[in-house]
Amino acid sequence: MTILDTNAITPEAFLLQLWQQNHQAISRTLLASEADPAARQDLKQDIFMALHQSAARLQAAENPRAYLFRIMHNVTVDHIARAQRNKWQPLDEHIQQTLLDDCPSEQVDEQLQNQQLMLAVQKLSLANQQVILLALEDLDAPEIADILQISQGAVRVRLNRAKTELMELMQHG
Repeated sequence: MTILDTNAITPEAFLLQLWQQNHQAISRTLLASEADPAARQDLKQDIFMALHQSAARLQAAENPRAYLFRIMHNVTVDHIARAQRNKWQPLDEHIQQTLLDDCPSEQVDEQLQNQQLMLAVQKLSLANQQVILLALEDLDAPEIADILQISQGAVRVRLNRAKTELMELMQHG
């Protein structure tokens, strides 16, 4: 990931560049966190607003990508808690199927595997889901610990549990 000289651009421009560089990771997090397309769009907007409010701090952060994931994590946790209080019901698996509808045939197998993985990730406990999503984005244990504000040992334990649970879900799901 290439970041421009942070002193040469505005915090808003820096945020837009960081958003674009991490767009796929953000999309995967949104898809894994929210099944309802309208609620997912609301979550995306909430995340962007939180990032916008923190644009200057993001630009000054030692590790802007980890800071971005921390903000995404916090907004997503709040969103999930709000959804549970309001008892929103996620839609069926139709969303994942629509992702496959427009795929070229040579990508269908990979898309099916990704779909199965995302469905399995959605079934994980929230703690395991959080840590595995960050690990899937190639964040290391210290970065994950910083984002989730837990110890590195706790990250390793959660990762092991999440991987075990994922393997079981993928084999039997």
